[in-house]
Amino acid sequence: MQKIRIELGRRVRQLRKANGWSQEELGERADLHPTYVGGIERGERNVSLENLERLARAFGLSLSQLFDFARGKPYKADTLRAKIVGLLARRDESDLECVLEVLGALDRWKERS
Repeated sequence: MQKIRIELGRRVRQLRKANGWSQEELGERADLHPTYVGGIERGERNVSLENLERLARAFGLSLSQLFDFARGKPYKADTLRAKIVGLLARRDESDLECVLEVLGALDRWKERS
């Protein structure tokens, strides 16, 4: 069981660093204490399912995507998704509505192509 904790810790650290977040910032986004985040990254914590879901949500990932660490580094899409979530978290409602409109237009354009 320790092996999976170490692999998960590496995955969390890589995603966090790819997004440019400190352990404190990830802790805030996932509603977890920063020292707990550090323990996860070091493979010292046996993380509950609820806390795994909090981490996944903070990164903008599903649980299965959070555990997709077979390659040993984050997939580019995971890194991009995490960066987008980070940028959106700082925006107000009107900015988010604008982003939604842009994404909707992009989606409609891609469907026509």
